[in-house]
Amino acid sequence: MEVNVSIQGEAKFQAFIEEFASIDFETAKKELETQFLADEKANKFVLSADNSKDGQEHIKNYMGIAMSYDAQGTQLGGGKAYLDKGQEIARKDITIVFM
Repeated sequence: MEVNVSIQGEAKFQAFIEEFASIDFETAKKELETQFLADEKANKFVLSADNSKDGQEHIKNYMGIAMSYDAQGTQLGGGKAYLDKGQEIARKDITIVFM
């Protein structure tokens, strides 16, 4: 499955990572993607204690949305569930907004 991630307010996320994280920004972005895909209803990035400079967990809130598409580019879950039967997700477009 192809995953495209777009981050709005990326400077705010980067400032959070620079202040609290012992990992680099690219690694943090990958962790953000992993956390979002694990729970698309989550609205916070959790920087684990083992990845923080001070050994404590830190949280940064965000708003996120994922749009799923089949192999033909048709949006799945777009309100017409009868069209979604048996189709596999080929692509997800994720937008995450830090405010």
